[in-house]
Amino acid sequence: MHIRVIVPVLDSDALVGKAEKEYRSFAGDGVMISAVPLRRGTNSIECGYDSTLAAPEVMRLAREAEKDGVDACTIACFTDPGLVGSRELVSMPIVGEGEAALHMAAMLSTRFSVVITEKPFFSLIRRTVHHYGLSENLASVISADASVLDLNQEHVPHIIAQCIDSVQRHGSEAFVMGCTGTGFDMALMIEESLQTHFGAYVPVIDPGKVALHFARAMVATGLSHSKLAYPKPALPRNEYGFA
Repeated sequence: MHIRVIVPVLDSDALVGKAEKEYRSFAGDGVMISAVPLRRGTNSIECGYDSTLAAPEVMRLAREAEKDGVDACTIACFTDPGLVGSRELVSMPIVGEGEAALHMAAMLSTRFSVVITEKPFFSLIRRTVHHYGLSENLASVISADASVLDLNQEHVPHIIAQCIDSVQRHGSEAFVMGCTGTGFDMALMIEESLQTHFGAYVPVIDPGKVALHFARAMVATGLSHSKLAYPKPALPRNEYGFA
């Protein structure tokens, strides 16, 4: 099985190289991982503007992946840029990290919180949650107080403190790491700390890991998105290079 990770930013070891290593670490036996960056885009996605700019390239890469014989793609960004258009253009499964992680959180809890990089991102996260019909499940949005490129394990104690506060004040029962830049084992580190503090298991969801295994499950069961829901575009749109 070959799963391609579309990392919707310009090529860099800080994000693209790290994402590929992370996916390979939890892909499991029999799964080949390839990660591809954008040729045109931004160095990170920090707002809706960045996400919108990434969408055309994401769709191009989805079509390229299908031509390469890839079995499924994931989009390694919580805002899922280009997800709908990609599903219209191809027949193989396309899984967005945000959609996968949020629905997993709703399966594992009745109220969850999203951990994101900085406060200006809050409205975008709330819109993303609303888009997937899960606003009633959203307890809070939490800031790591670091940009995507600066987020690292030094920010974990601050995130843990924010999570504890959200459980106590907002009734959070699970947490979603709302950024591809969370790094190796960050979700697990937070999860273990919450287990120690509350004496009870509180899931902390890594979107990349969940999206990958959703994609694996779709391929293994022979399922993909409905072409009644995501029909092939009626017009070729040759005026756009990516289409």
